Amino acid sequence: METSSKSPAVTVVVPVYGGESTLEALVQGLCSSLEAAGLTFEVLLICDRPRDGSWAVASRLAASDNRVAAVLLGRNYGQHPATLLGIRMARGTTIVTMDEDLQHSPEEVPRLVSASRASGGIVYGVASRLQHGAWRNFTSRTAKRFLARFVGFSAATDLSAFRAFPVRLRDAFERYEGRNVAIDVLLSWSGAVTSTMTCEHAPRQGGASGYTLRKLLNYMLDLTVGYSTAPLRLASAVGLLSVVVALSVGLFIVTNFLVRGSVVPGFAFIALSVAMFSGVQLLSIGVMGEYLGRLYENSLRKPQYTIEAVVRAEQE
Repeated sequence: METSSKSPAVTVVVPVYGGESTLEALVQGLCSSLEAAGLTFEVLLICDRPRDGSWAVASRLAASDNRVAAVLLGRNYGQHPATLLGIRMARGTTIVTMDEDLQHSPEEVPRLVSASRASGGIVYGVASRLQHGAWRNFTSRTAKRFLARFVGFSAATDLSAFRAFPVRLRDAFERYEGRNVAIDVLLSWSGAVTSTMTCEHAPRQGGASGYTLRKLLNYMLDLTVGYSTAPLRLASAVGLLSVVVALSVGLFIVTNFLVRGSVVPGFAFIALSVAMFSGVQLLSIGVMGEYLGRLYENSLRKPQYTIEAVVRAEQE
């Protein structure tokens, strides 16, 4: 085993929201697997205002083992801001992020670390088959396609919350202060090599996912509007298309008048045209308003997270 030092070889970041029944087994599994691999390590349990007794469990684990630290956030900020805090606090040369619910196997962490060190980049531990519910699987796949298509992250279809990467990659987003946080987008800014490794992915061992359909849809909106100008370009394209349609309709009316000597009759035709162009205008205004709203929110410089308490045992 490597000798203990102030800078461990590996930092494992675990955002916690509903892990009261799984945290102890997770930490024990991490300690066993990383010790067996001869790696010094620290485990950061970032408690995102848990809905259960997770903070009590996390603080107890941290108080009894100086390799574990528990952090309680001031309020619920979400998985990605909590993970970002853990990444910024990490002291290890390799950072691993994983879920709290034992779907990501602790025994796979040394292998993930080894793969990241070998490639010098980001390695995602992906499952051959997703173990979430139908809606979660659908929105997860859709979010990955959005990343690949609109954000330009070509490896997005192979993303997972189970990832390992060198600590130096966080320099790429060291000064990022945006209100909306998407860890994989931030990591993509580093330009690091990205690869995947098939890992065991078990069913959730306790609790229920905190990702509701509304939260998942908001996350997809954050990806497209928060990190891409694709919606603005789409609005411009729809506007251009509506101009082409308007010109075509105008040409038809003029041609009909010159050939037949009459205008095009019918209230339905007029109503449809007005509704279509009004809809295009409102859609474009809505898209621009979404961007302006986010600019305003970011200008307020609200914190991405606040820390209420930190529990870490004294180093021996």
